[in-house]
Amino acid sequence: MKHAKKLLALLLALALALALAVPAFAAGEGGFAGWARSLWERIKTAFHNFLVWIGILDDCPPPDPFEPFDPDDPPIERKPVIYLYPEQPTEVAVTVQLNGARFTETIPDYNNGWRVLAQPDGTLTNLADGAQYPYLYWEAALEAPWPKLTEGFIVARDDLPAFLDEKLRFLGLNDAEAGEFIEYWLPFLSVNAYNLIHFSGEYYDARFPLGITPAPDCLLRVFMVARAAKADERVAPQALVPFERRGFAAIEWGGMIL
Repeated sequence: MKHAKKLLALLLALALALALAVPAFAAGEGGFAGWARSLWERIKTAFHNFLVWIGILDDCPPPDPFEPFDPDDPPIERKPVIYLYPEQPTEVAVTVQLNGARFTETIPDYNNGWRVLAQPDGTLTNLADGAQYPYLYWEAALEAPWPKLTEGFIVARDDLPAFLDEKLRFLGLNDAEAGEFIEYWLPFLSVNAYNLIHFSGEYYDARFPLGITPAPDCLLRVFMVARAAKADERVAPQALVPFERRGFAAIEWGGMIL
């Protein structure tokens, strides 16, 4: 009977996960690869959380074959995504300077830059193939080390959701953007009992300049850099600056685990 109950729980969890397939398609990054990534992220999170809730698994993040994380691997800038919100339909060209890093993935294909038709609601139509996307996606592997983190926040695993929600909204992400950030990054951060979390500003801008034509009225780049920390570790608290949207807004978020 005990095993039968567990089997039933597994089937229920699988049904719950598969029920997310349709919204995953709608929220995908474009094309089959984007849909598969979004679908997998939603399925693994729902399935894992359900199994933890019923006591079959311990509370640790599930593996992710799309985004394998090995602490011995070179740091990878993961999922910087760029949202564009013009005040009226506008053709926009976007470039990212890597300065020695190399792209590991871009959606849609970068092709020396993206050219899209951006709508006020953020919908992007890739002018190269007519496909639509909610944002521009890129990842890059670093060829040079990231500077040592000297300020930030020591955050316990259980405090991560509330901490991220508070800081991301303060920094200027809206509900949807903050929710997508947390959904993506929480499994990575939850590997550690404690994390040192830093939000890179001027250094990130200088290392990876972003070119947008026509220029937006305001640009926000939220880039989180994190590493495992000890409970008694002390760092200088980071002073964050709030952001106000106006006119044509360009928003980017991403991160990296050291």
